[in-house]
Amino acid sequence: MESTTSGTATASCYQSARNVQPVRDYRPENLQKRLVNTEMTNFHASLAGGYATADCQVTDGLLLAVSGGADSIALLHGTLALWPDAAQQLVVAHVNHRLRGADSDADADFVAKLADQLGLPCEMMTAEQGSIQHSSRGSLEAAARSIRYEFLMETASRLKFPAVVTAHHFDDQAETILHNIIRGTGLRGLAGMQSSRPLQEGITLVRPMLEIRSIDVHEYLNSFDAGYRTDSSNNEVRFTRNRIRTELLPSLRADFNVAVDDHIVSLGRHAKDAVRMLDGFAEQVLQDVLLEQTTEICTIDRTKLMRWPEDVRCYSIALLWVRQDWPRKKMTSRHYQLLATVVSDTVSRQGDLPGGVRFQTSNQILRLTRNS
Repeated sequence: MESTTSGTATASCYQSARNVQPVRDYRPENLQKRLVNTEMTNFHASLAGGYATADCQVTDGLLLAVSGGADSIALLHGTLALWPDAAQQLVVAHVNHRLRGADSDADADFVAKLADQLGLPCEMMTAEQGSIQHSSRGSLEAAARSIRYEFLMETASRLKFPAVVTAHHFDDQAETILHNIIRGTGLRGLAGMQSSRPLQEGITLVRPMLEIRSIDVHEYLNSFDAGYRTDSSNNEVRFTRNRIRTELLPSLRADFNVAVDDHIVSLGRHAKDAVRMLDGFAEQVLQDVLLEQTTEICTIDRTKLMRWPEDVRCYSIALLWVRQDWPRKKMTSRHYQLLATVVSDTVSRQGDLPGGVRFQTSNQILRLTRNS
């Protein structure tokens, strides 16, 4: 895989692919002139509110993940409009997964030239042709996402930037929560995406657009004729997420409740409040029972943990997985319940869990070890 950084020299006007408007001269000073006295101030206010909710400031640097699609282009323009004098603290990042041939290359070209026009550095990574398909053990989407986030974390670390910013919005949140429900989830999955969460030590993932709807994104871009790319694979029904977006949610709106998105996201907010309350309680439990805690090893006092009801033990152990940043995709309630019950066994137990974690009980200790 190749990683490159584009320069910041002003580029000439660039004609994007078919059905996409051309990129015009949107350097900071000209962009500001175009945005003055427009009716799109609600977008900027919502974006600013999203950054505030995530407790994110541009001062130390923001790495903006830009695919070239409408959402990330709105994020790029909107963020620059909020901080027009902070070009040195804003860097564009793009991953060319090379999954759509010439279209993928055109996306990368589009983003690089737009970054040049805006006077921003652009970090690029180009995957080797077919490498994602060959390396994928799970879904293609998951493999691409893994490579993308690895690049974003490596780039933010190299630049010493504390935040990676993505363009997930209100509609994405509704899709995420519904997707989690369909495949099976607990309260944390019902809460959906967080406005911010740790990616690795010193780097936070920030999602400032979670309260902005897709229709508002397009209205904002149309207000100053901003060009963007359209990913045809977003409509491929072989991907579950796409079927939720293009088939299930439209059906729910048409046949059951036109405001179903609002109700799903509202449910997610209630779940988030409950998670926050339960997390606070579970943190106290963990502080009481943890004897040793490193990135790869956790030692728990079984006697102290047994004092709590099984449901509390399950939730606290699940929270420990989150705090340890151990793989959770294949961990189910059955696994957490197993750990919550083995602490009361009179005989020693051991076994393997998803994500390379092994448990072992001995004397009054529950020991969890993750293979690096």
